[in-house]
Amino acid sequence: MPRPEVVHLTLPADRPPWTPTGLRVRAGQEITLLGTGFIRWSRTRDVGAGPKFHLWARVRGGRAFGCTQDTTTAVADRDGELEVCVYRGAWADRYGHLATGPEAYAKGSGGLDVTVVAWPPGLCAVDGLPTLDDVDPALARAERRRLGTPVTLPPGWSYLLDFGETDIFRAGRAAGAPAIDVVCDDDIGILTTPVRAPLTPSTVLEWSWRVDALPSAEREDTMWSHDYLSVAVEFGDGRDLTWFWSAGLPENSGFHCPAPSWRDRETHVAVRSGTAGLGTWQTESRPVWDDVSRFAGAPPERIVAVWLIAVSHFSRSLGKASFAGIRLVDGERVVRVL
Repeated sequence: MPRPEVVHLTLPADRPPWTPTGLRVRAGQEITLLGTGFIRWSRTRDVGAGPKFHLWARVRGGRAFGCTQDTTTAVADRDGELEVCVYRGAWADRYGHLATGPEAYAKGSGGLDVTVVAWPPGLCAVDGLPTLDDVDPALARAERRRLGTPVTLPPGWSYLLDFGETDIFRAGRAAGAPAIDVVCDDDIGILTTPVRAPLTPSTVLEWSWRVDALPSAEREDTMWSHDYLSVAVEFGDGRDLTWFWSAGLPENSGFHCPAPSWRDRETHVAVRSGTAGLGTWQTESRPVWDDVSRFAGAPPERIVAVWLIAVSHFSRSLGKASFAGIRLVDGERVVRVL
């Protein structure tokens, strides 16, 4: 049986995508990425992330995919040369074109050490990883464990392109009903499902959640403490409003997102504050029209999606929660989301 092809590369933080690996793969062929390293986002603060956020790959001309942990395995969607990159900024599409240009790369430092494995036909990653002698054995074991415990999403939910796929969210159950469990360990992700609902003065968002661990110990309205767990609605004009459980901000306070690229897009509202009630189920009901008017400006005409958001990068912490019973209610009209 042919041996897998293995390539080792170093990707500096300031190198814009994409870097060719020299590996030519065929559609349907398995590819494994194993990464170490750290990309620092600030010259004055110890903040940043590693491969599970920054390491992405694609077959040239095909769909880009990122790591769900510091390792991942994917299937080539076309024939061609495999490329890898450090992701900085924002994607314009699912094919690895940047909406933000290369400017973001000048602000980073550090880098990633990457091992790329192209598996030959007849040998899959889960079987082949233990046989490799030229890769980090700890990373090989980690990827084999990840492959052996796949994360299942609830039907109709998918990841927002901006941050790609993660292992943060998974289908769960609460009191016999569908739920979504969230475990965000030094990570970031947004799960989304489409809805079609007009926004009127009587529109209410309802949900239940059990928050077991807040990802931030500080107020979340600064760029460097912006770790949180939330439920959000996306509007037809591209904006979104997100309700979260704050570590220290007053209840019913709001602010625009402190991340520059999201400031005009996203508004946050603190539904609860502090540690009282953590670890027990809580039920919420928010008047969407009123919250938009108060915190985000003129209400748009319609709601087009519901999101779940988890961020714990800035403090490199753990956020943990479960969500259930999400629905939009407008008089007799009820849109069941989860």
